[in-house]
Amino acid sequence: MVADICMDGERIIAFGQDVKACAVGQASAAILGSHIVGSTRAAVATARDDLSAYLKGVREDLGDWPEVTRIASVRDYPGRHAAALLPYDAALAAIDQTVSASRNAATSDS
Repeated sequence: MVADICMDGERIIAFGQDVKACAVGQASAAILGSHIVGSTRAAVATARDDLSAYLKGVREDLGDWPEVTRIASVRDYPGRHAAALLPYDAALAAIDQTVSASRNAATSDS
């Protein structure tokens, strides 16, 4: 999975992803894609952590993104948990790379 992010300050203003994953990964990526624009890194990290905690049985609700209920049955298949979390991990990595590149550009312009 490849994710591309454009940010304006802390807000995600554009998001693209190339998803080559199983049905669980594709469904999770679709849910993420429907919520990420307008969000912040913190919101994406919280959504990922909420999903992870739900899958592990640590919490019973799925957090702020209700569409996650569409992949709730994955909870019964621990081997598929990573597939559900992969889109979030890829998005967080893309955000971190974007922020780092922006900081490096700002530093070199000074």
